[in-house]
Amino acid sequence: MQLVIDGYNLIHHVPELAMAEATGQGADALAAALNLYRRKKAHKITIVLDGGPEPEGGRQALHGVPTLFSGRARSADDVIADLAARHGPGLTVVTSDRDLARRCQAHDAQVVSSGRFAALLMDCVLGAGGSAEDEGDDGWDFSTRKKGPSARAPKRLRRRKSVLGKL
Repeated sequence: MQLVIDGYNLIHHVPELAMAEATGQGADALAAALNLYRRKKAHKITIVLDGGPEPEGGRQALHGVPTLFSGRARSADDVIADLAARHGPGLTVVTSDRDLARRCQAHDAQVVSSGRFAALLMDCVLGAGGSAEDEGDDGWDFSTRKKGPSARAPKRLRRRKSVLGKL
């Protein structure tokens, strides 16, 4: 799975990273956390951040995680939307920006909210390892309701559930 992270959007959804951002170390702390996550989950991860050391943007590796900087002329949202247009269905974008999510979904990229991914990231980094989908599952369904094609969720929702299960 290939993840593209809207860097500053995710930083502001994790209190520990937001505190690091206040001291100017937010991007480094995010990259360190994502490096740990990547080792446990084996996903391809790319962080996209606004600005950067070069005026026209560029690439850099922070803690071993590929990081794209948008530069002064473009926003990180534009860079992420371009990646979604290029990679389409094979891409999962982590953002809570509604406009960016809509732009990415127009190219069939999956979108996961920063809040949901933040919980998964911190569980993985801190070693909890539990799945967010396991919380409401009691294991056995006592209903007599039939399950068949009419009860099947739409393909879009099944695909989203599959993506979330892999995170």
